[in-house]
Amino acid sequence: MNTSVENNINESFSWKYDVNLFKDPTILVLIYKVLFLSCIICFFLVSCIAMCDDGIDGLSDIIPDTKTLLIITLIVIGVGFVGYFLYAIIMGGKYSIMFTMDKKHIVHEQIPKQAKKSQKISFLLVLAGLLAKRPTSVGTGMITAEHTKTISTFEDVILVKAVRRFNMIKVNEKFTKNRVYVNSDDYDFVLDFIIKHCPNAQIRL
Repeated sequence: MNTSVENNINESFSWKYDVNLFKDPTILVLIYKVLFLSCIICFFLVSCIAMCDDGIDGLSDIIPDTKTLLIITLIVIGVGFVGYFLYAIIMGGKYSIMFTMDKKHIVHEQIPKQAKKSQKISFLLVLAGLLAKRPTSVGTGMITAEHTKTISTFEDVILVKAVRRFNMIKVNEKFTKNRVYVNSDDYDFVLDFIIKHCPNAQIRL
């Protein structure tokens, strides 16, 4: 159940938000980004090895044709969708987050009970990837295991983007991307507070 923003001491705020995993596609999109990035990294590493062994001619043996590339793409899409659907079922259809915010930071932290579930799922994904010799599964599992808490320092934020359709505010640093979810009733307050305390950020409303 989502809670309203509570004002604590010293202008510190906290609230809880449950993301409906069956209605909000943003997490699925994030998974696809990780999967395709893993594929690109693997291809890059294999290409470097091939070039070291046979020079530029070695690339001709590993670059897939259009049909093979299409099959790989469909497999990645299928694996991502099925994996996400199973994840959503195991997590009870929701991703529960606690947010705490003050004048300097905002913290996005998965509820401890759910975080433990996520880590167990990630461990199984890594193990399955190792047994099947699938580096994309290993990489996805390791990233998921670590991604239970995100801290954004307002002074380092370079982009604040409002995504009202999903009750989300993107708060991005150079190397850290934070997704802040908040109830519709408190959305404008949280958005204005973040904008006010991010002096170096580009604002997209």
